[in-house]
Amino acid sequence: MAALLPITRPFQSLVQPLSRHRHRRTLSSSSRPPKLSWLDLRGTGLSAAERLAIEEVLLRHDPLQRCWGIVGIHEPTSNRYLDFPLPPYSTGVGGGCGTRDWNAQRKLAQQREADVYGHESTGTNRSCAIILGIGGKPEKLINVPAAQQDGVLVLKRFSGGGTVVVDHDSLWTTFIGRNEVMKDVKPFPREIMQWSADAIFSPAFDKWNERIANSDESSDAATVKPLVAPKKRGRQTLVFQGKSCGFSGGFGESLVLPPDLPFDESNTDLQNRPLPKFQLRENDYVLGERKMGGNAQSIVKDGWLHHTSFLWDYDAHNMQYLTLPEKRPNYRGDRSHDEFLVKLKDHYAGRSTKYEFFGHVRSSTGEHFELEEVTLGEVLDLMNEGFGGLQSWFDGKCRTKPVKI
Repeated sequence: MAALLPITRPFQSLVQPLSRHRHRRTLSSSSRPPKLSWLDLRGTGLSAAERLAIEEVLLRHDPLQRCWGIVGIHEPTSNRYLDFPLPPYSTGVGGGCGTRDWNAQRKLAQQREADVYGHESTGTNRSCAIILGIGGKPEKLINVPAAQQDGVLVLKRFSGGGTVVVDHDSLWTTFIGRNEVMKDVKPFPREIMQWSADAIFSPAFDKWNERIANSDESSDAATVKPLVAPKKRGRQTLVFQGKSCGFSGGFGESLVLPPDLPFDESNTDLQNRPLPKFQLRENDYVLGERKMGGNAQSIVKDGWLHHTSFLWDYDAHNMQYLTLPEKRPNYRGDRSHDEFLVKLKDHYAGRSTKYEFFGHVRSSTGEHFELEEVTLGEVLDLMNEGFGGLQSWFDGKCRTKPVKI
């Protein structure tokens, strides 16, 4: 196991400014925006398990009780610091885990096309991880035989919510709020989601769409006009620039492309590709009638955490590990995961990148907070001093754990 980064400054230096920070927060409503610590974990090589372990420490044990914004893209299974067994754990009954070369079979089915999702030819699927909410039951939420056979890592996180599959194209965002600072946000899941939609994500997607629309205008030297979907049986569907499918119901009026008009990657005419409008519908973030990721909350005495994994892309094969949940939003109905989910790539690839998304999230966050950059090294310092390091925290009080299925 790799050693933790060296302590760059004493833990006491993190604690001493506590009274000063609290004083500033008290004044923030009348004189200046509250402070928020911004932690960008892109390029750190952290795994999903390591990310979740760090989030819980910052929620429950930050000595400064700071508000946080955390973004990143993470390894599904490959840990940088943590050491714990990965599946397959045993051969099981009737073949069990790891008895076939998953990647080889998949490549055969694809007629030996290149595997763009990064699977390994080891008999196990290391391209993704399945993450359950703290109350999730694998036998009800996971296709256990399929996950066992492919040796997929299953984690149970510290927050509530449903089950998600994460991979290298999952865009992670996390916000930690303190009741003392964010008094207008009631610490309940729906209220937290409404705040995140109104204050952060809706403006971020609007900025993203505006930047692309302006770029399209410049390239064509013409004004962007409302988009018209291709005719089908004499019908036309009008799609206004800036509106499309999403997780949940919305802000403002607009029409969306019907499900029978999927994104065509062969279409290079970017001007005719609709720009989606972010919406909050029931408890989901959606583009039109389709969900664009999974979200969950953890609420503690003095604050809350809200994290989301947005889907830039995903391998449809990996969605076979999820069952159709018994409890699901009304707008989903009985749609399969493939019919219910949308990839951001289908709207933004070719005009933007998944990395630009984080820039717009940071920009919208900065409209409500005074951002203070924090490094991974500083967070590991805190964990070294307070808990003996990330591994010690994970092995002890951390609620995120691997699940043997």
